Amino acid sequence: MGLESCVVCLDNSDFMRNGDYSSTRMEAQEDAVLLLANAKLSSNPESTVAVVSMANGVDVKLTLTTDVGSVNTSVRSARIGGRSDLSAALQVSQLLLKNRQNTHGQQRIVAFVGSPVETDVKQLVRQGKQLRKNGIAVDIVSFGEEAQNAEKLEAFVNAVCKKVDGSDNSHLVTVPAGPHVLSDILLTTPVFSGAFGGGGGAAAGGGGGG
Repeated sequence: MGLESCVVCLDNSDFMRNGDYSSTRMEAQEDAVLLLANAKLSSNPESTVAVVSMANGVDVKLTLTTDVGSVNTSVRSARIGGRSDLSAALQVSQLLLKNRQNTHGQQRIVAFVGSPVETDVKQLVRQGKQLRKNGIAVDIVSFGEEAQNAEKLEAFVNAVCKKVDGSDNSHLVTVPAGPHVLSDILLTTPVFSGAFGGGGGAAAGGGGGG
């Protein structure tokens, strides 16, 4: 991964209490987010990560930082409750990226979606086009409610995605429930390889037709 400013959106809705991932959706998500943040921050000393929670009102848990310890603290501080609002989280994330100190490198949002997406598909497509216009790539990790959310998330990623050096810069990765570890599955997907590698495992690449 090259230099990147990345906002990670956490799903901390009531659905995160479900135990269909090891050991709950929330714990599986937290481990995956921390692994991802560490990979991004260690890949380039100038890369930054921010953390936003999406339920009970979108909350900026941490602004863009190079400190992996602060990321760990902010992720573990998210409390479960309420409904997740992906659309509002995308808006807040875009503002965080707009105000980033280091304007070089890639802008990216990684959103973990483990509850039903209530936003209308047309609004998500509009947001996707706006993010694309502003040069922001988006990776979506869909887990837990992946079948219900598939149509909306695919449409969104198709709207935001564009080709960079011949590869899609945005992806939809779907991880069905099971005894596997969410973070282990994600290691084999474009969420970790960014625009410079293909996905595998349980990945479903979205955007640009695949």
